[in-house]
Amino acid sequence: MKNNKKTFILLIIIGVLLFGFLFYKVYIDFFKKENNKVLDSIELYGYTLDKNDTQIYKDNFKELSKVLNEKPIDYDKYAEYISKLFIIDLFTLDNKLASTDIGGLDFIHPDLKNNFKEYIGYTMYKNIEINLDGNRKQELPIVKNVIIDTLKESKFTYNEVSYEGYDVKANIEYEKDLGYQKEINLKIIKDDKILYIVKGE
Repeated sequence: MKNNKKTFILLIIIGVLLFGFLFYKVYIDFFKKENNKVLDSIELYGYTLDKNDTQIYKDNFKELSKVLNEKPIDYDKYAEYISKLFIIDLFTLDNKLASTDIGGLDFIHPDLKNNFKEYIGYTMYKNIEINLDGNRKQELPIVKNVIIDTLKESKFTYNEVSYEGYDVKANIEYEKDLGYQKEINLKIIKDDKILYIVKGE
């Protein structure tokens, strides 16, 4: 009888925890959809501009849109702007709703998105406090500028396939120095006319 009672209590606890987690995920997703109204999009490439994005992100998004509307596309400029947008979105944490609100995903290769989300969620984003009510007091970084130091054509082998692409080195400037990363190296590949970020360090 005692074992059955313990098992029953344990099952109830597990059920409550699972329900709480599912409620949290649904609420976060709903809240994000309600508050991140899409202002603009570049549909063919899957890039979106949301109302919560910073002004520097919005400015660079407009420049990227211009580049992608030109024929032929200037891939050097394309690589420059997705690098800037990725860095701005990833390293600006102040506008994120929670640790699950990962920046830069629009520019990551689809095969790598899940691993990227998991890694960033457990590292750089893990201490972000939830900001559902907009009253968070936590001080978080805001990127004010990205300077492309070098951008050069390169080749990159991914899943045993060789792709044309770019090596990019950039410097990151923040509104306030809170000790976050200030330099980053990116690997970009060209896959079916679309540029994707496949590596960053």
